[in-house]
Amino acid sequence: MELTILNMVLALLILALVLLSGIWIAIGLAGLGLALFHFFLPAGMMRMVETIQYNVVDDFILAAIPLFIFMGSLLLKGDIASKIYRGLTPLVSRLPGGLVQTNILSCAVFGACSGSSLAGAATMGTLAVRELTERGYDRKLVYGSLAAGGTLATMIPPSILFIIYGSFAGQSISTLFIAGLVPALIMVLLFMGYVALVALKNPASCPRVEPASLGQILTAMKTLAAPVLLITAVLGSIYSGFATPTESAAVGSVGALLILLAERHLQWRVVREAAVMSVRTTCMIALMMIGAQLISTALSMLQIPFQISQMILSLEMAPWVIALVVALFFILLGCLIEGTSMFFLTFPIIYPLMMDLGFDPIWFGVMMALFIEMSLITPPVGLNLFIIHQVSGEASMARTIRGALPFFFAMLLMMLLFIAYPRLVLMLPNAF
Repeated sequence: MELTILNMVLALLILALVLLSGIWIAIGLAGLGLALFHFFLPAGMMRMVETIQYNVVDDFILAAIPLFIFMGSLLLKGDIASKIYRGLTPLVSRLPGGLVQTNILSCAVFGACSGSSLAGAATMGTLAVRELTERGYDRKLVYGSLAAGGTLATMIPPSILFIIYGSFAGQSISTLFIAGLVPALIMVLLFMGYVALVALKNPASCPRVEPASLGQILTAMKTLAAPVLLITAVLGSIYSGFATPTESAAVGSVGALLILLAERHLQWRVVREAAVMSVRTTCMIALMMIGAQLISTALSMLQIPFQISQMILSLEMAPWVIALVVALFFILLGCLIEGTSMFFLTFPIIYPLMMDLGFDPIWFGVMMALFIEMSLITPPVGLNLFIIHQVSGEASMARTIRGALPFFFAMLLMMLLFIAYPRLVLMLPNAF
């Protein structure tokens, strides 16, 4: 036991030094994994490194990652995001909060098309910040709604995180996509509810928008038809059992190309830029997966996750207390490390621990998505905060942080709700 704890402490010290050195997370993960094999395991075990690198990416389901990224990149480069924003505006014009509600809904819809939180925040922020501030909307509310709305893509299917998590955890990607629907809907409603309360309490913060006419609503529905049809085709093919997630990703990519063709935005430059973005992002993810798998294999052979779970079980704590401690750990870590990197760093230890303690793997996948969403709007390294701050052009980030804080508390409320009632997450997968 003492030797195992010593190994774990040394591994964590090495990891801290790697992170502080400023090198790429993927290289740091791989370096730590190789160090664990070399210093703490028998010499013959090093031969396993040859097969780990291949086996971790030799999974058909992972082909969905570049395809979904390509689909989202096409819509981003093809100016479809602006059509989503303009199409949603007349539909929510009568709601308290007006165009701020459009921020949240457009981020949700674009997230369902792209699967990228950062792209959603950047795209919708570019479209909305200037227009809403010129109309007299409260800047904090505008910035906060865009930063928080951008996080929705992490939870809303087709989530790239769910694909990675499912591959690592050996869980069904389709089941994870289904499990993410209810939490994503609850989060959208919480965000919109907060905006409505602010608008009702302080009408000056959200100037009323002229209610849309029937003609404007019909035009908006026509504008939204293509993105909604694409989302329906992608998710409907998965939920109906007609296609696997990888096949549905191919359907989505072809559908995005057809949308650009119909909108007369299909150009070689757009396709090339989307393909390059897809390849770069996929390579980054693949390198992180290899590094994380090296660490995971080494830690498993050292029995560190098993020993940690045995120590925690010996404390005889209630499951909800353990869940709260793990949640607090991720919230604090999310303030210091980018969300995806946080997942790869913690998965080799936290996932086996949670499974040994009896937690449901699908529930934990949804909670992991929520933790990453929270990390995107928590300073000092909340990436969505940086993006919206950059778009806003303000000298200080303080207003952006204050605007995002209430939405963080809404996520915190949802986290406590799912810890207390995990069946909220699992009821839809169980029904299917």
